Amino acid sequence: MDRSKQTSVRVTRRALLKVGIGTTVGAAVAATVGSASESAEPSLAMPDSPWSQIRGFNYQPSYGSSGFELWQKFDARVIETELARGKRFFPKMNALRWWQSWDSFLRDPDRYARNFDTTLDLAEEVGCRVMPCLFNRWHDATLDYGGIYVDHFLPGASWVQKPKMFDAFLESLVGRHKDDPRILAWDLCNEPYAYGMPREKMLPQIVEAETAWLKAMHDRCKELGAVAPITVGIHPGVPLELVEPISDVLSIHPYFVHNRVNASKPDYEKGLDRDVAFARKVGKPLVATDCCWGSLDDKVRVESVRYTLGELKKRGIGWLVDLLHHSLIADAHRPEFGPLSTPGNMAFIEADGSLRPGHEVFNEF
Repeated sequence: MDRSKQTSVRVTRRALLKVGIGTTVGAAVAATVGSASESAEPSLAMPDSPWSQIRGFNYQPSYGSSGFELWQKFDARVIETELARGKRFFPKMNALRWWQSWDSFLRDPDRYARNFDTTLDLAEEVGCRVMPCLFNRWHDATLDYGGIYVDHFLPGASWVQKPKMFDAFLESLVGRHKDDPRILAWDLCNEPYAYGMPREKMLPQIVEAETAWLKAMHDRCKELGAVAPITVGIHPGVPLELVEPISDVLSIHPYFVHNRVNASKPDYEKGLDRDVAFARKVGKPLVATDCCWGSLDDKVRVESVRYTLGELKKRGIGWLVDLLHHSLIADAHRPEFGPLSTPGNMAFIEADGSLRPGHEVFNEF
């Protein structure tokens, strides 16, 4: 999410084929442990489904600090090692949200396509299906990840635009893997509408242009024959109503930002309840595709994970937490590895391959 601007943004398939991979989830509304058990049970929960059984991670390899760098330096051996660590520490891990890099694809499309194929093979080796995150709109002032900027979708904003500029990328990934059972879902974009002010105060043509761009990407994926569902991962403050028309599955990023002034667990839980109510109303699955706020303090982070996953499990919402392994990207490492912003460290596995203290908490859920 737009982690560097928490204070200014209002903080709100074949049927998934054996997605449980040996795991089961009990009742959709389940009791949990720690601080989460102190709150009242939600009045609504998602119907029990394979989506409720998602127990996964966002994954960024350790060797790069941006999406472009990670794919340019693609290292299958490192990735294989890191995923194996993940499965060893977290046996229930059954899905990976794997971020892509359109700008790296442009440098060598054939190489990128081969490497993408490799990621699916490596994920399958550890019993995981993949949610490729095709584009990114989250940007960080401390250590930017790269991706899509306003220039790419606002008509006339700059000279970078050209007709069908994203088609080859989508054809190479979505078209070539349109019915690949290893694909859990296609996430069109990570955190669109990530503005530094409330959306209603933005120039309306920017919001309209971003919506039009997302719809164009959605329509192209459908034209290419995508069988896996399409989703859009939105950050708190963006209403599900905005992306529901282009989402087969609704994706939320329910961060409880514990170090934000006036952070409120009751408000956080009410937000989750609203999302559940909306998903049930429109009859679509709901999944958390990015969650669990970070901290440099291991104990604080553990409690953040315990609370967040407890609240999600109560409501029958599956999750892909941030982040499986130490990485040089923003907020995925200890301070000695580079700059950090508001969340601090969000990694579950350390740079040396050891489990971060207390982070076996993931296995409680």
